[in-house]
Amino acid sequence: MKNNHSYKLPRPSGTPSKFEGDFSSFSFSSFFSFSLSAFCFLFLTFCLLPFWLSAQSSPIVILHTNDTHSHLEAYYEPELGEVVGGVVRRNTFIQETRSQYPNTIVVDAGDFSQGTPYFNLFKGFPEIELMNKMGYDVVVLGNHEFDNGSKALAKRLKLANFKIVCANYQFKNKKLARLIKPYTIITMDGKKIGFFGLLCDMKRIIMPTHYQEVTFLDPIATAQKMVDILKNKENCDLIICLSHLGFRKGITDKDIAENVPGIDVIIGGHSHVLLEEPVIVNDTRILQVQKNGIYVGKLVISD
Repeated sequence: MKNNHSYKLPRPSGTPSKFEGDFSSFSFSSFFSFSLSAFCFLFLTFCLLPFWLSAQSSPIVILHTNDTHSHLEAYYEPELGEVVGGVVRRNTFIQETRSQYPNTIVVDAGDFSQGTPYFNLFKGFPEIELMNKMGYDVVVLGNHEFDNGSKALAKRLKLANFKIVCANYQFKNKKLARLIKPYTIITMDGKKIGFFGLLCDMKRIIMPTHYQEVTFLDPIATAQKMVDILKNKENCDLIICLSHLGFRKGITDKDIAENVPGIDVIIGGHSHVLLEEPVIVNDTRILQVQKNGIYVGKLVISD
């Protein structure tokens, strides 16, 4: 049975708009529905997914970013022909979403560091502080988080109010090992949502001296281990992978989806790809929203 709905999304007051689109919803089955919005004022907002909630439950919303690369201020993007991004606008969108959907989770798929003079001058501390203020809940590390070494990264992450996940690296740095966990679980409306993290092999990407205290583990084997734990031990209702593997080179998000059943959603980063519709591999939805905080993804979990 197919149901179609369309909704007009408001934009924050005073925010320029490039394009405002509609939500389109349709059902794959009586148990799983999918909706997608192509909404952009400075952010592309997707809505998708679905889940088993009671009739009285408020939808669970997951907002996601990736590869924001220290773009704290709005900037002019020639390809779009307008000023885009910036944490003020992102925060406005996050708070407006939270006011509409109290059950909102905010996540990032890595590389929130490096890319503007803010990182060079302030060594990544403003990024952490602003993500705290925006209310991020879970992030996976990207390779650029290591650009000034493990010890400096540990100092920054110690200030984070959000959970940091990365399952396919072993950390010899004891401070990092205490701060970074393979997975975390958030419970909302009695539903358990498990998040685990994957990070690309950093050899030939960053300076060798900056990843001496970490050991790369096979992402596919690690993902299978995480699914087994989250599904069979933790009894999660939904399993989400925050991935900084990328979409194009080496072991990719598509490889994970092809080889590891049981992952409901992969929220990706690293390759700076804008997926205006989720890529579906087996039963896994893969998402990614380009770079620099131009877009924010929106995942709506409802009955």
